[in-house]
Amino acid sequence: MRRFTLSGVFLILAVGLYFLWQCRFERVPGISTLTLNDIRQTAKLTPGVDWLGGPSDSQLRLRVIQGHPPTVTRFDLPGFQETDRLHLKFAISANKLRPGREDWEDGRGIIEWHSPRGQADSENDPFGAARHDQTGLLTELVAKPEEPTAIPALRLENLGTSGDLILSRFEATLVRERMVWKIGHWVLLAGWFVWVFLWINYRGSHRLLRPMLASTVWILMGIYFVVPGPWKSFRSFGPPFCMGDAEFHKIHSTAPGIIEPEKTFSVPDGVPPETVLSVGQIPEKGDIALRIKHYAQKARPFLHLALLFGPTFLAACLVGRRSTLSLAVVTSIAIELAQVAFGFGFDLQDVVDLLCDATGIALALAIHHLFLRRWSRLVAS
Repeated sequence: MRRFTLSGVFLILAVGLYFLWQCRFERVPGISTLTLNDIRQTAKLTPGVDWLGGPSDSQLRLRVIQGHPPTVTRFDLPGFQETDRLHLKFAISANKLRPGREDWEDGRGIIEWHSPRGQADSENDPFGAARHDQTGLLTELVAKPEEPTAIPALRLENLGTSGDLILSRFEATLVRERMVWKIGHWVLLAGWFVWVFLWINYRGSHRLLRPMLASTVWILMGIYFVVPGPWKSFRSFGPPFCMGDAEFHKIHSTAPGIIEPEKTFSVPDGVPPETVLSVGQIPEKGDIALRIKHYAQKARPFLHLALLFGPTFLAACLVGRRSTLSLAVVTSIAIELAQVAFGFGFDLQDVVDLLCDATGIALALAIHHLFLRRWSRLVAS
């Protein structure tokens, strides 16, 4: 009966996490949502960059010019002050864009984070990419700088050998964390810790220290690999973040299609084109675990095996195999479900990841069993 009750509490905590996460951000009062229509009013275009559509339905195209450097452009975001959170809504498409030799030589969108203290160095934070004939889906995320606060700017790069990169939708909004999140996520974290502790020690057969240590292991796994996870930017659980009504701009619910080239507008007379150079390869962003996973793609199965082996073996040594097995399985599934909820999808590689997780769990429990048998024989002798 107690296990059944704890299962119900699990669902309540999961629902609470969903709603609290979706309501994490709110718009900064008094600052409008910025769109391509706004950027177009003051923008200076570089060679190979065209506006598509009229002033009220602007899209931006970057064409490859043979024999010239890669087509790159950047725009300041008018009226935006230094911030630690920037909500983006965008759709990036590619039309016959053939990538270069390197994996990163395609079409990409980048947020430049500039120091408010006027330092020359800036952080390049990629938010989207496209290649070949890829149709951009409307995507939402909240970007953040590595520094406490920074001033954002928009950079677009077409590094392919031919074809077009098209930014068919772009909306940027300054946001901040709601007080309900700042307080509520600590309350929710405490709730999860108590739930894990009671799941481990529901019979009261363990002293406090070992279940508390084992609970800490699984809570840390949930923080670093489930929610919020190792990602540098924040994504919603499917539906958009609940940020309140826009004060200055009406946000449409669907991304427009790519506008035909005959509606292209050229650079206005008297505005000299400027050449902007590419920033080149950008190091992987995010937590150290995500960087290791990116740079060790061939070792991905081993990494997933080790990901669940370590905490499973440690928890089994602390509180036994029964509760450890169930929590390890829940954690493995939760990792993949969180990636799907954040919009990263689910494919055959994720199935392999789950199999590697299962292998790591089984291996940890088997080694723990052998360890106990040898230890008992050693004590008996």
